[in-house]
Amino acid sequence: MRRKALPAFIAILVVIGSSVEAADLSGRARVIDGDTINIRNQRIRIAAIDACERDQTGLKDGKVWRCGIAARSYLANMIDGQHVRCDIIDQDQYRRLVGQCFLGEIDIGFGMVKAGMAEAMLRYLPAAHSISEVEYGQAENRARENGLGIWSAEIESPHVYRRSKSSVMP
Repeated sequence: MRRKALPAFIAILVVIGSSVEAADLSGRARVIDGDTINIRNQRIRIAAIDACERDQTGLKDGKVWRCGIAARSYLANMIDGQHVRCDIIDQDQYRRLVGQCFLGEIDIGFGMVKAGMAEAMLRYLPAAHSISEVEYGQAENRARENGLGIWSAEIESPHVYRRSKSSVMP
């Protein structure tokens, strides 16, 4: 019973205590998709990035490219099964924790943007972020100029893709 209550307790502490001080959550990471991980049974949305949805595709070299699978694979190769630390800063509308996450000193979100596997979402960059808005913007621009990842294909922006899927009636 105690093991099941711990994740809920942590989430409550984060929501209640977020105005006092950001919480940390660390442990072995399991990748859910290109911008979401799981640590100790808690889903964490990586702050300040937006990667293709798992089922999202685009066109690359005239062929269907599964950008969502590519983003998930890239993130998995970077961190899956390794010890990751996240500074929890918020909770999103899906009740996932939102955090700036690190593999050692490496900012995971920044790594995804730099590789062209995610868009920078500067308006969601935490104020106390270790990497500035300018650096995130420059990393995205370099990835775009070099045709890396999503910038090598014709895809809808992930937030546009999500919006179009949510407006489709079942």
